[in-house]
Amino acid sequence: MRVGVLGGTGPAGSAVAVRLASAGVEAVIGSRSADKARDVVEELRHRWGGRSLPLVAGDNSSAAEADLVVLATPWEGAVTTARDLAAELSGKVLVSMVNAMARWGDRFVPLLPPTGSVAVAVARAVPGSRVVGAFHHLPAGPLGDLDHELRADVMVFSDDRAAGDEVIALIGKVPGLRGISVGGLGSGLAVEALTAALVEVNRRYKTHASLLVTGIE
Repeated sequence: MRVGVLGGTGPAGSAVAVRLASAGVEAVIGSRSADKARDVVEELRHRWGGRSLPLVAGDNSSAAEADLVVLATPWEGAVTTARDLAAELSGKVLVSMVNAMARWGDRFVPLLPPTGSVAVAVARAVPGSRVVGAFHHLPAGPLGDLDHELRADVMVFSDDRAAGDEVIALIGKVPGLRGISVGGLGSGLAVEALTAALVEVNRRYKTHASLLVTGIE
């Protein structure tokens, strides 16, 4: 499988790409600028020179041609990016990992999009795609640090159960991660908003908190 990451040059996108690549999944780091994507891929290969990472650089359009695509842009541009690539994304699983947040004084707070969540807004922008929400609660620092051992659950939600299962299987390729289905796109509000609370946990306790769901074999 080849996974494309739209907005893959940012901290979250590059972290997902390099972690998937470390698990043997070919990852295309996309960007509005192919040159910037090439720079990021070179930086990652230099940082992890002792590893063979199947990373490819390209623009967002080439990343959208992958078998499965992850949307990792800032929330302000997520819907526009997806809509502009609707043709390339048609029929494909599109994973939104975007959180809408803003700084309010010295704290981060969740923002409520008119659709209830970013994932729903993306699904409405590209009705031909199979939209799944995932990867919202994984701090970019530890995720992108291949020397850091992960131990976290990833909440996955989608109105397309088969697409959600495909993303859960992809997550399961990464040692230390487990995908957990938490329902349909209606769960996006709760999942995305929780990210702001985890950011505050990290600030308060100077850590990199993630989630573990108990009671599931």
